Amino acid sequence: MSEYIEVTVPDMMQAREARFFMQQAMLARYPGAALVCLTMNVAGAVKTTPAIERAFAWGMAQIHAVLAGSKILFEADIHEKTGPEAVFVFSGDARESKRRLCLLEDGCAMGRLLDIDVIGADGNKISRTQIGLPPRKCLLCGQDAPVCARSRTHTAAELFARTHEIIGAHFASEFAERAAQQAQRALLYEVAITPKPGLVDRQNAGAHDDMDIFTFIDSACALRGYFETCARTGLDFRGKNPQACFDALRTPGLLAERQMMRATGAVNTHKGAIFSLGIYCAALGMVFDGEGSDVQAALTRCGEMTCARMQEELAALSGGQTTTFGGEIYAACGVGGVRAEAAGGYPSARKYALARLEAALEAGLNLNDAGLCVLTALMACTEDTNVIRRGGMEAAQALSAQARQLDGRIQSAIAAGTICAEMEAVKKTLAVWDERMSEARVSPGGCADLLALTLLAHFMR
Repeated sequence: MSEYIEVTVPDMMQAREARFFMQQAMLARYPGAALVCLTMNVAGAVKTTPAIERAFAWGMAQIHAVLAGSKILFEADIHEKTGPEAVFVFSGDARESKRRLCLLEDGCAMGRLLDIDVIGADGNKISRTQIGLPPRKCLLCGQDAPVCARSRTHTAAELFARTHEIIGAHFASEFAERAAQQAQRALLYEVAITPKPGLVDRQNAGAHDDMDIFTFIDSACALRGYFETCARTGLDFRGKNPQACFDALRTPGLLAERQMMRATGAVNTHKGAIFSLGIYCAALGMVFDGEGSDVQAALTRCGEMTCARMQEELAALSGGQTTTFGGEIYAACGVGGVRAEAAGGYPSARKYALARLEAALEAGLNLNDAGLCVLTALMACTEDTNVIRRGGMEAAQALSAQARQLDGRIQSAIAAGTICAEMEAVKKTLAVWDERMSEARVSPGGCADLLALTLLAHFMR
């Protein structure tokens, strides 16, 4: 704790006195109103750290949500060495607000770090016992906190360390939930982007006769829990062997495939996405620094996680040890597909697609049309094993050549600032491709998975 500013007992007494006079001033300024005062439950001489400030900001947001039905007349927050604090002046039922705020304090581990006082219009603080609630519990042993405080059962250092453990665990868990939400969102956005050549979208089922947009929605909803598991696995492997993290994803991935099949009636909608987005969610967890993740660093980490294993698998495929279409294509044509993408840290997304998406959005396109620009770039720069399997190498090469031509037009229009005007012509071209490829039963499903991965990286940024 030595790198942080320590406070003295007189410092805390002075802060408490200033808080009292501020409360009295607010009550006088807003007759009939009530107050909510937020401070942090932090033991010891250090009352503020970056983690504590972040937890305080979270508490502020939660109080706003609880007071949503009341009119907030005034609010202010103060950040001193004695710890962050805030006051809300509101018109509403003070006792009911106290009850709801106590549920916030008791509702999760992070809530136990919040010290929320409610002061009625009469200037009296409403206690927990007045509304029939028990005393708060100790952070360490779960006994009544006032009893532990009086008997000094735990040291300030123990409580300080526990405070930061709670904060770290809370934001890591929140991050895993957010990664899963954004992965699910990426899958839903990918299928909704229209028109996509040969792929399921809002307009048609493309080259597929066993699935439609609702099949994809069912699958995306079934996979959210899996993506959260992947993110949490990555968090657990921070600072550890990336390859071991990838190995730990194997069983969850197999279970996710089963969940997908159960949700879709045995239709393979997202097997590639289970692989790639699952790895990426874990990589995001591995590079999480307590506040967020560098999305480019996470793509690079995907390569560190998978490179050795993918090289082993590709070597086995070269020797004819294969039971999959992707393996057969690698053995016959040397196209590594998703294995090669993963081993390289998804270069198609990292070097091309993510930049194209953000340039298109910055140029004024909506997410649907920007997604079409990304899909075109991916079809131009990747050898899609789905296209090779369905149409042969010649069809794959022809599609790549056409996509490179269209991608060049898109890049020129973005640079010239004319992409919004050009986009209708681009979509007409893609619609023609869609009709032709759907009839030929050719589907660039690998590019669709990379589009979803790119969307996830963009959402997490």
